[in-house]
Amino acid sequence: MAVLFLFQDPLGDDQGLAYLYPRAALFQEAGEGYADLLALAGEEREGRLVLKVRLSRYPNPLQGPLGFSLATVVLWLDTGEGGEERLLPGLSTPPGQGFEVAYVLTGFGGEKRSPTGERKPVRVWREGEWVAVDTELPPKPYGYYGAVGLFDPFAPWYLRPTSPEGGPWTLGAPPGSPPAVDLLAQDPLEQVRAYQTGLLKPLRPQGFALKRESLLAFALGGVSLLLAFLLRKG
Repeated sequence: MAVLFLFQDPLGDDQGLAYLYPRAALFQEAGEGYADLLALAGEEREGRLVLKVRLSRYPNPLQGPLGFSLATVVLWLDTGEGGEERLLPGLSTPPGQGFEVAYVLTGFGGEKRSPTGERKPVRVWREGEWVAVDTELPPKPYGYYGAVGLFDPFAPWYLRPTSPEGGPWTLGAPPGSPPAVDLLAQDPLEQVRAYQTGLLKPLRPQGFALKRESLLAFALGGVSLLLAFLLRKG
């Protein structure tokens, strides 16, 4: 196994632009942090790219087999030139940096999707506090987009929709807002700009494969994630 990259996302930024969470007891009783993305990591395993996502908390009132059931994570990969630039309603990529493949992760499994809508099940599993997915792709320096929303088995991308007034089962958000409460962005200001402009920039690994000194940074990043998790629980 080789560690390829680690992107960390700020703690406690799972509110969109002051989104209001659904009012149904299912969501209110779950508390905070279950849709808060803390990190995205990439590893090479047997010549394939494995992506690992870390959320702040994993409540499981719907008894998802992967140990969580209220959050949906979507990862879009820019693997070549061109691609689909529309990620979600109200959210797009920069010109020429669209996605060629996407992965939808829920507590009930995972799907690999194409820009034209084809779907294929993929292997998803838990590794402690991480959710891992076998992308079935060779490790290369791709561009990464990510979003976390609230699980809805009937909605596109399994992301619970928004409405200006909100409701028991919908997110309250300004008209045209994307159905995601957290976006993959290492800079908090970059996330705010993405919500304001509707344009999300990709994260791209620097140097790709981590060398020995970078492995130390990876380990330190893991420690900081643990501290963030403990602080959130407290």
